[in-house]
This record gives sequence, C-alpha cells and structure tokens, in this order.
Amino acid sequence: MPPTPTTVPCQYRTGKTLGSGTYAIVKEAVHIKTGKYYACKVINKKLMEGREFMVRNEIAVLKKISSGHPNIVTLHDYFETANNLYLCFDLCTGGELFDRICAKGNYHEPDAADLVRTILKAVKYIHDSGIVHRDLKPENLLFRTPAEEADIMIADFGLSRVMDEERFHLLTEICGTPGYMAPEIFKKTGHGKPVDIWAMGVITYFLLAGYTPFDRETQQQEMEAIIAGDYKFEPEEYWVNVSETAKQFVRECLTTDPIKRPTAGGILKHPWLAKPHFVPDPASPHGGPTDLLPHIQKRLDARTRFRKAVWSITAMKRMSLLAGVGGSELSEKIHKYKEESEKEELNEASGSRG
Repeated sequence: MPPTPTTVPCQYRTGKTLGSGTYAIVKEAVHIKTGKYYACKVINKKLMEGREFMVRNEIAVLKKISSGHPNIVTLHDYFETANNLYLCFDLCTGGELFDRICAKGNYHEPDAADLVRTILKAVKYIHDSGIVHRDLKPENLLFRTPAEEADIMIADFGLSRVMDEERFHLLTEICGTPGYMAPEIFKKTGHGKPVDIWAMGVITYFLLAGYTPFDRETQQQEMEAIIAGDYKFEPEEYWVNVSETAKQFVRECLTTDPIKRPTAGGILKHPWLAKPHFVPDPASPHGGPTDLLPHIQKRLDARTRFRKAVWSITAMKRMSLLAGVGGSELSEKIHKYKEESEKEELNEASGSRG
C-alpha cells in the first residue's frame, strides 16, 4: 500500500454514500478545517487482499496527472485506517454525461463534437503523461457542477496504467467495460494508448445515436463483432440526421488495427472537430442543426432499464475473475465488506497520511 509514516487524527468527516463500485463505495466527505467537500473512495482492506497493487497503481497514476488538467479529476489526499483505504477526489455534482444531455431539452451534432473535442484533449494530456486510461465510457464522464458551462471530467482511473516509455511494453490483461474494449484487448496481442481512441469512437457513436455500435444479444457475439470491427450506422432513422463527417470520425477511431488507429493528437485535427458539421433541420427557418435528442432519449430510456440488470452481473463477473472465487461466495464477501466500510465512523478514527 502507499507509504504510511505517522498516524494523525483524521481531518475528514464522511457523509452520505454517493455510489458503489466494484470493490469500493464512494462517500461524500468534508474537510473539517476548510469545510470543503470531496468525493471519498472507501476501499475495504480485506476486499483488496492480494490486489493491493490496484490501489497502489491508481494512486501512482493520479499523482502523475492530478491538478494538471481542468477535465481530469484530481486526487487531493489519501490515507488509511485500520479497516479501510480512503482516496479523496474532486466532488463532481453535475451528474453523468447522458443524464445531462437528456436534461438539456435539445441536443445537436455540434454539441456532441464539442464534448468529444474536450474529452479528447484530456485524453491527449493523459497519453502525453505516459498513461493509458483503459476504461473510458460515458459513466466515467462527469460534470464538475450543475452549472450549464461546467467542465466535463474524466473520472475513475482504477484500471489506468503508467506506460513505461523507456522499456517499451504492451499490456496484455483483459480489462475494461466490454462494449468499449478494443479488439486487441480481447485478442491479447498486447495493448496501449490506442485502446482509449477506440473507446472514444464508441463514445462518439453513442453520443450521436444513444446506443453503442457493438450491441449484441450476448457478450460472446459482442466480442466477435468488436474483433471483426462489425458495426453499421443503422437503423437509418437514427443516422439520417448525422453528417457524413461525423461518421468518418467514428470510422477512424474504430480502426481495428491499433497501429493504423490515429493518436489523440492526430484525431484532434479531424475536420469534424475543426468546425461545426450537421444535417440542417428542414423545419428550422434558418437551416439550423437537427435535434438529435428525441431518438437518443428513446434509446437511452430502454438502455437505463436494461443497464440496471446488467451492471450487477458485470461487476460480479469482474470481481470473480479478480478473486478467483464463485459468485455466491463472492457476493456475500462483497456485501459484508462494503457494509463494514459503510459503518466505519471516520471522524472517530485515526488515519495515516500517505
């Protein structure tokens, strides 16, 4: 675990639980002296036994890039108690990407391009810092505040890795969220920064239509479609209002050969990001862009219902692979350890500053 020199009285008080991940819960925390609020990732030590490298790695990545870019969450502090590890991040209160889009009332292709450009600039910064994120997806794109002009932030660096440029190597373990994973991850041929560009292609497709390009009936079929690069801009009713330039941008990101896939710096120069592209709305008196929200909303409503069922299964499978134990046994363990994390009164504990 991170270095733990001296034990000091804890400087935070935890509040409500904001969410729950694969091996951690996220709680609101207030810094007692400053009154400033943070999102605090609480990781039960027992749950991480044998997998401490995951937390150590997340801290190493975040220390390297924290505070360096306005669109990347900052790790402000980390410490541990007898039972838990605590990582304190920016508290992003503006909600997830698609919740924000749906709340807007209207949404056009240039809006999607603006979002993609902003995220890609942050991805370029991450890559220039020698890091690959490996889990870019809409759920990890959060808005800093509810304000309309709020920054969008890349969050959750739990699967990120520092790429050793001196001693060039490729990562080979399977990781990420299936629908956003690049072909080379499934093929185990070695992967690196190009996986993030592939994920950006999937995110862009999603931003334009409200569903992912490799949606299939089973995970096996989805994996086969990804490896083959088998996707279409269909059904046509969802794509008739999207420009050919946007589709070309998606195609370039979804190049199956990682060597031929553009870099973050290269794809940022694409015409779709250089100036507004859109299909004019025939009903608009000034020939403005067509509103993409009605179709996206329709698909997202169906996806939200489906996602709730799938998320718990995916999280369980991911933890089973990590822990090498059966589903029901693991389910009990996770529930028990997360309950322990939830109950710990941080203001009564002592923490060791990292």
